[in-house]
Amino acid sequence: MSNEIDFVSLLHKTQGYISQNYAAALADSSKYGQLRSYIEKYLHDTGYTVKDYSFRDLADRLYCEMAEYSIITQYLGRDEIEEININGWDDIAITYTDGRIEKAKEHFFSPQHAVDIVKRLLHHSGMIIDNATPMSQGHLPGNTRITALKEPLVDDDRGISVSIRLLHPSRVDMVQIVKGGNATKKMIDFLCMCLRYGVSFVVAGATSSGKTTLLNALLTSIPDNKRIFTIESGSRELSLVKVKDGEVINNVVHTLSRPSDNPTYDITQEDLVVASLRFNPDIVVVGEMRDTEAYSAVEASLTGHTVVSTIHASAADAAHMRLALLCQKRFPINFQTSLMQAGQAFPLVVYAHKLEDNSRKIMDISECVILPNGEREYHTLFRYHITKNELKRGKYKIEGYFEQPEIMSDNLKKKLLQFGVPQNTLEQFLVKEGDFK
Repeated sequence: MSNEIDFVSLLHKTQGYISQNYAAALADSSKYGQLRSYIEKYLHDTGYTVKDYSFRDLADRLYCEMAEYSIITQYLGRDEIEEININGWDDIAITYTDGRIEKAKEHFFSPQHAVDIVKRLLHHSGMIIDNATPMSQGHLPGNTRITALKEPLVDDDRGISVSIRLLHPSRVDMVQIVKGGNATKKMIDFLCMCLRYGVSFVVAGATSSGKTTLLNALLTSIPDNKRIFTIESGSRELSLVKVKDGEVINNVVHTLSRPSDNPTYDITQEDLVVASLRFNPDIVVVGEMRDTEAYSAVEASLTGHTVVSTIHASAADAAHMRLALLCQKRFPINFQTSLMQAGQAFPLVVYAHKLEDNSRKIMDISECVILPNGEREYHTLFRYHITKNELKRGKYKIEGYFEQPEIMSDNLKKKLLQFGVPQNTLEQFLVKEGDFK
């Protein structure tokens, strides 16, 4: 005869039973297989049941609570999920790769339960969060980035706030970008031409705006005999190695920075940018510029290397401002000089943005021209023009079109020709075609 009980009470009883009789199964992850058997034995012996749970589901849920990560286990490692946001113990939002954001149907039992589960998740990856260290950030196995905050950084009644970002190697190609309305074919072809023929550029935008996805897609256009050297921090999002019939057919070096408990042994993105130049690269790719590696990237571009990267910033002027500020951390020269060098090093800025309807667009591609007096002048080569943005019945409806307001400068044309672009390839971008409706 079954003995119905609520799940939280059963969990406490089961934990007490296991702790008293089989404590080693909780402390030693190699004995987790035995732990499942002990849980099933306890359920059989006691006859406990929980409404709406089968015996198997109940055993799985108890195991998940005791050995895994409670309700967030089901979301970890899934290809269709981009981010797990724990806003508080009773509020979990799941962001999918197609832009949907849905609230999880389940939540933790209490603020302390949420804290305990996140502590376990962090501990299994060598990180801690406690009263002395109420913020923890780093990387989990499976190419996952995590940032966690507990009280007093968040309110006591919320318990903990966590952002878990699942970093998937991009599966989006240039055809999908065009078909999905993120950009026009002409815009993508223009960027591919610049990338192949030596024009450094930076893709700017906020988190989840599609910066790395765009960069990954563009880099697949590079001929297989050209060497690409990529540099990323913590987790790898770029995936460029091509394999055919079991053989690697292109020329790619993927690298990751390596933090260390002893800062003396840190291998930073800046170190890898410097090292990359000794590999005779055709293109150096810095996954994201966020620190002093910006200075080395600017220097590399100014000395003739093709460098592409992403940066957290808005459109062109703001991106160069951010880049100059990062360079100042390494070499605090006159700020206007830093701004001029940033514009010279990265004459093109691609601004990617996630709109309110969760669509991602290349909002503009701008060229920075350095005038004789050192001032910067920006020209919008392509942009997305919004004609309608309405909220109806809780859903956004956005309409617009791409346009080509200006053509590239003579300086950019000259540089592309010097690096070998065919005249007929260049000419198609020297004629404005009006709106791409």
